[in-house]
Amino acid sequence: MDESLLPLLIAIAFIFLGALVGGRLASVCHIPRVTGYLMTGLLIGPSFAHLLNLPVLLPPEVLLELRPLSEMALALILMHIGGLFEISHLERWRHRILLFSGSEILLTFSLVVGAVLTVNMAFLQKVVPGLTLWQTSLTFALFLGIIAVATAPAATLMVIREYEADGPVTAIVLTLVGFNNLVSVLGFAVLAHLLIFPGESLSVLMLRMGGPVLVGAFMGFAMSVWAQRLELPSENKILMLGGIAVNVAICRTFQVDPLLASLVLGMTLANSCPRWHRLQSDIRQVDYLLYVAFFVLAGANLHIETLTHIGLLGVAYVIARTLGKWLGAAIGARLGAFGPNEKAYVGLTLMAQAGVAIGLAGQLAQNWPVGGKLLETIVLGSVVVFELIGPLAVRHGLVRSGEVPILALLQKRAPVSALEGMHNVVHHFRSSLGVPVGHKLEDPGDILVKHIMRQNVETVQHSTPYYALLKHIAHSRYDRFPVVDDHDRFIGVIDYTEIRNLLFEPALVPLVVAGDLTATADYCLTPDQPLREALKILQKHRNISYFPVVDSEDSQKLVGILNQNDVLAAFRRLGQDA
Repeated sequence: MDESLLPLLIAIAFIFLGALVGGRLASVCHIPRVTGYLMTGLLIGPSFAHLLNLPVLLPPEVLLELRPLSEMALALILMHIGGLFEISHLERWRHRILLFSGSEILLTFSLVVGAVLTVNMAFLQKVVPGLTLWQTSLTFALFLGIIAVATAPAATLMVIREYEADGPVTAIVLTLVGFNNLVSVLGFAVLAHLLIFPGESLSVLMLRMGGPVLVGAFMGFAMSVWAQRLELPSENKILMLGGIAVNVAICRTFQVDPLLASLVLGMTLANSCPRWHRLQSDIRQVDYLLYVAFFVLAGANLHIETLTHIGLLGVAYVIARTLGKWLGAAIGARLGAFGPNEKAYVGLTLMAQAGVAIGLAGQLAQNWPVGGKLLETIVLGSVVVFELIGPLAVRHGLVRSGEVPILALLQKRAPVSALEGMHNVVHHFRSSLGVPVGHKLEDPGDILVKHIMRQNVETVQHSTPYYALLKHIAHSRYDRFPVVDDHDRFIGVIDYTEIRNLLFEPALVPLVVAGDLTATADYCLTPDQPLREALKILQKHRNISYFPVVDSEDSQKLVGILNQNDVLAAFRRLGQDA
């Protein structure tokens, strides 16, 4: 074997086996696995080793060789985020989501700009050669302000997937992450043109901003056409991975931003490819390995030493960005007339910051060395903070919003011990030899409904007009909808399959409201019912997609919903055939 490959193979072994250990320890400690992967990378990376004078398990030259792996993973994540900009998906919120996003972005930018400007003018008085104190402070403030807008798409998406979060808050969070990174990348290009390259022509700026859009759009349309000729899921996976690699390679060749191009690629695929959801489903079967490697490498590239160098400007940046995300999201939810869960918890889920911010800070240091190096140090130091607390904040916000099944949390808290694992191996080996095994696994039917139901329920008001109801149905993935009265009392469900063929006289349509189409819910569950009862109903009535879950003592109090898929998944997890 070529000896030059040995360090690379050892590094790959440390990445995946270390991630396995780190993810399990994170689960034991009740924190997201993403944090465990980051900590694994931090512990085996050069920064931690140099700090404690230990051998470096992932040396810088190996990290450089593995950089394409990180770029592919980040591009894939941004493509998924871009896919949320499906026009039919955004129409459910219309201008409300723009008010939400605009408020969060504007307040984050304003608070960071104000904090950095004040700290440098009043305390540090740092001056860059060729600029006055005011010009230096304003330049620092504007660049840090636009970088602060960016939110880490990778950490957010991974926590959502790990905890199987689903609901209105989850959908809004992912959409806002897309808006944040889009505005941050484009805004940075404008600021760089105005403040660093004021002599550049407008055509250069248009190329810097439009180049990634053109590349991403071209690749998106090309992949959409090619996808029509494919039949096998394996071919879809190859197309997605190959297309993303080509997209990044073209961007590197023409020196345009691959992150923005990947976001546009996802947007184009979502709106032009009839098989987009099939492509998404197929690539999800293989992308997790890339994401694990990405987070371990991200942890290895964190610079602990920068925490001691960020100084007062860094502290002001961290505090102002945290307040901006939290308050901006709360105000935006109020302006957009969103619910209490969106007002309370969306801001928490936007704290994470990593790849996009690091990339922008690196560009700044390269193009403006006299001042950009200091700002890069501040961003790198703050990323250590936000990347470690960000996944925890995302988890907290999603759990508190009621969009994470309790069973998903319980499983993270009850990992199989080493002794039990050995016991299971012995039993399996005995079974392979034909020796009877002593006992069966715990019966999943004993799990209670409250352990896997989702508490954040999207309901329909009984007074909703007919056309507004149809629009709501068109933008939902469900086919049955719980209906509540003006006091949020549960009155029944609307079944789309029952109303889609109804014909009304044109004069009567404006008079029809959701309450007129509501039927009594034939099958409701209570939180303390065992799962086997839900399974029995599903086996008899295959058309049921979900159950309304009502309070045990008050049948008009809706407390959650139970999806058919979650019931079946609970049985599969414990190895029993539903």
